[in-house]
Amino acid sequence: MQKIKVPTLLSSLVINALAGISDLEFTTIRSCPFCEGPVRYHDIRKKRFATIIRDGEKHMIYVRVHRFYCRECGRLCYAQAPFYPDTKFGAPVIDLCMTIARDHAYNYTARVLNEMGVVVDRGTVRNFFEKDIPDVSYVKIYGFPIPLSIFSLSDLVSRATDQYPLAEEDVLVACDCLPA
Repeated sequence: MQKIKVPTLLSSLVINALAGISDLEFTTIRSCPFCEGPVRYHDIRKKRFATIIRDGEKHMIYVRVHRFYCRECGRLCYAQAPFYPDTKFGAPVIDLCMTIARDHAYNYTARVLNEMGVVVDRGTVRNFFEKDIPDVSYVKIYGFPIPLSIFSLSDLVSRATDQYPLAEEDVLVACDCLPA
């Protein structure tokens, strides 16, 4: 099996974008997404955003998402967060899977992602194609299709400072995850 060569610059861009939002908290919800009823705070859930390989070791990247209880229908609902519905990876990870797998087999896509430092297996890539994921805008860099969400998130993360930390709404915009 031939090794896939991914430029270090590209791998760094992807890993820094994903790792940069580690432990960010998402707290905003307008109303219940099921019935539009008023909501009340319930708790916080730690959700896996990505699994990356850094310095030869796997690292889980988590974000914290507030859950709310609807006062009308009684359902639990999550704050707006950078995830597609019913998925267990952050939207930029899925965007990356979808753009590469658009032109390649699922096993090849998983190998490319692994070389970039993103851990996703071929079965998971295949499962994303069974979901209702919208088309992803991307550009080709070094022959690899990279979603714009990765570039936007990377830019946002690189500009964050202690004085101007990441804001949840900015991350949602970068990941194209704000509802219409």
